[in-house]
Amino acid sequence: YQEGNLLVDGVDIKTYNKASYRKNIGIVLQTPALFAGTIRSNVTMEREYKDEEITEVIEAVGAGYMLKKNALGLDTPVSFKGDNLSLGEKQLLSFARILLRKPKILVLDEATANIDSETEVRIKHAMDVVAKGRTTFIIAHRLSTIKDADEIVVLDHGEIVGQGSHTHLYDTCEIYKDMYDSQFEKK
Repeated sequence: YQEGNLLVDGVDIKTYNKASYRKNIGIVLQTPALFAGTIRSNVTMEREYKDEEITEVIEAVGAGYMLKKNALGLDTPVSFKGDNLSLGEKQLLSFARILLRKPKILVLDEATANIDSETEVRIKHAMDVVAKGRTTFIIAHRLSTIKDADEIVVLDHGEIVGQGSHTHLYDTCEIYKDMYDSQFEKK
């Protein structure tokens, strides 16, 4: 950052070393990063965890069906980039990975951008589970993803043009109102 301070638990992030800083941040991107291996290796990132811990986070984010539909369970193969999985399944594994790590801060960057409405419900549940008890930054154009956030910041060409709850922004920020109405108008 160029101005001001960014505090984590009251401590300026510049006082943290990079490893400590990165350990406390979890990021889920629009396009999940998966690797050739198994469901287990993609969730644990080759760190040691008990099967029960891994299964618990997979169940918590709503992806337990992935273990049940294949006899190999946690050892179900995942191809390079997760090409043998749907986009929703890739996202769910990304959420399970983050939940297992337990970071203090979560960044969700367009995590629901390219999914269908049915899958969005599953992903929204996973987001709620992972965000619980964490400071969470959600970057989204799909307003259903952020509607229930404590604080929404509306940007237009890099400038803050509105800030507040959904109701406040709907009543006071024309850009937000127009975006919301265009996404939810009855057809």
